[in-house]
Parts: sequence; C-alpha cells; structure tokens
Amino acid sequence: MNPSNLKEQIESKLKLYITRFIRYSGFSHLGTERKEIVAGTFAYLKEDHDMIPDDVPNIGYLDDLMVFVEASKHFISTGAPVAGVCNPEEVLEDLQFIEKHAGLMFGDQHFSIDIIRKLGRKYISELPALAEEIKLKYKYFGDFEDDK
Repeated sequence: MNPSNLKEQIESKLKLYITRFIRYSGFSHLGTERKEIVAGTFAYLKEDHDMIPDDVPNIGYLDDLMVFVEASKHFISTGAPVAGVCNPEEVLEDLQFIEKHAGLMFGDQHFSIDIIRKLGRKYISELPALAEEIKLKYKYFGDFEDDK
C-alpha cells in the first residue's frame, strides 16, 4: 500500500470518528460511563506524544484511531450502540484495518476500555472544552459538522 494512501485512509477514518464523537459528546442524556469514555478518547487525542507520536510519518494517527475503535466496540458490546456514532459494520471494518497495519506500530499495541475510562474520569467535567480542543487540533481535517 502506498504510504500516503495509508495516511489518507487513517485520517479519513479518524475524521469520521472525531466528528461523530464530538456530536455525541453534546448529547444531554449521555450517561457517566459514556462521558468518561468519550472524555478519555479526547484526552488521549490531545497528546501529541502518545503511543505513536502524531508526527510519525504516515502512521502517527493509527493509535488515535485505535482508541476510537476500542470505545466504539465497547458501546456496541454493551448492547446500546448509538445510531450515527458507531455502526457495527464500520467498526469491524476499522478493526480489521488496524489489525492489518498493526505491524507498522512499535510493539504490541492495545487499549482497554478501562484505561480509556480511567483517563476520562480526570477530564469528564471538561468534556465540552475537550471537544473544542480536538476541533482546533485537527482543524486541517476540515469541517467536523458533516460526517460524510
């Protein structure tokens, strides 16, 4: 696979998750557990030097995508997937995409929902601000109002 094409695929998938999770973060009926997961996902994205630093050519956002897929898998597995946020077929496709490219990452990478929630607990009260920070950090992806 062409490295720039891989980068474009990762960024396209990531933009879709960011858009959907930003929208989801504003739902008034969002329970505490899900707020923790969304906040933890955004808090992870905020870091430039996470598991794979964002500036690593072509794969810098692959670990960020992994966090969204893990969160979405959890939402689906709890029996309450959210229409317009995590589609089971898309999540499975994205999980397969990540597994296919896992060899490009450094070592064995895995995120547990517990780690994401733990991180989110620290930031749950800052969820609206986190969503805005993510919009700013990834503004070059384009508009986050449309998930097409």
